Amino acid sequence: MPNPLRSIPFVLLILVMVSCNPNTPPLTPLPHTTPSLSEYELAYYYAPVIYQGAASDQDYITAVDFDGDWIGNNNWENQPIGDLSAYVYYSVVETETHWFIFYSLFHPRDYTAEHCEKSRGCHENDMESIQLAVFKDGSRYGRLQAMETLAHGDIYLYTADPTVKAGYLRIFGPVQFEGEHPIIYVEPYGHGIHGHPIALGPWKVVYRVGEEAQIPEDVNDSHVTYRLISIYETLWAHRDEVGQGRAFDRLFNYRGSNLPATLDGDNYKSDRANTPWGYSQAIGKVLRRGDWFLDPARAFAYHATFEGEFSTRYLYNPYLADLGLP
Repeated sequence: MPNPLRSIPFVLLILVMVSCNPNTPPLTPLPHTTPSLSEYELAYYYAPVIYQGAASDQDYITAVDFDGDWIGNNNWENQPIGDLSAYVYYSVVETETHWFIFYSLFHPRDYTAEHCEKSRGCHENDMESIQLAVFKDGSRYGRLQAMETLAHGDIYLYTADPTVKAGYLRIFGPVQFEGEHPIIYVEPYGHGIHGHPIALGPWKVVYRVGEEAQIPEDVNDSHVTYRLISIYETLWAHRDEVGQGRAFDRLFNYRGSNLPATLDGDNYKSDRANTPWGYSQAIGKVLRRGDWFLDPARAFAYHATFEGEFSTRYLYNPYLADLGLP
């Protein structure tokens, strides 16, 4: 099972530490604290319904190690013979006021309707992502306020709360739901993600979260379940595997730490699929590459305007903790 947001709530741990120091002033209660939930439980509750445009099985979502290894530059070759069971990567971090839930979809090939030798639009590996901002309103799962989706070079902002206004990003529309699950629409071929309906032809596969990682029966299957897998326990755990013939490539510096910006890939264009922490979209003059994933409170506070409480102080962010950052 994925790690919980710690069996001992962070707030309780801080209170215990404070009680050991009589010179430390008492802490004021944090807003909207709730019983600790596991990352998996939160991610499952809000896991998106995925309308995946499909022209071939190259549009099926799967795991990065679908071919049984963590070598990035053999995924194009192994796509026809690998296990295309459906997985979606997830992560949860928490501030005093919000949960930020990140989902990444992986495809072994980014391709075009034309032959790749002619189109020059293909590359090995593809990872597009979305992120949710959930307000901790005192209920068990909180209240979704905003969703951002990534489509190639752009991040799109959608709102589920009318009090959320535009910031650096304009609001592209309202979040669409199936039950509590936001709906996303994924392009065939290039796999950009949108929160509004788009042309998905020629066919589509509809994925919903479940306990079984299924393979679509064909390119027009409307009932496929995907399993959630932890970014922290998989992709992040392999982040030091960098270089030709390894998992990742192209280091960048994030606040003093070198991290891989891309998955290693050789076919047609080199190293074109970003890691979840490697995106450089919508950074403007305030954010830096990696902030969308590693410091999502800061990113959302820049991308949108939230009415009322919005804290950027983290109670749980294992990525910054691993990097030795506050």
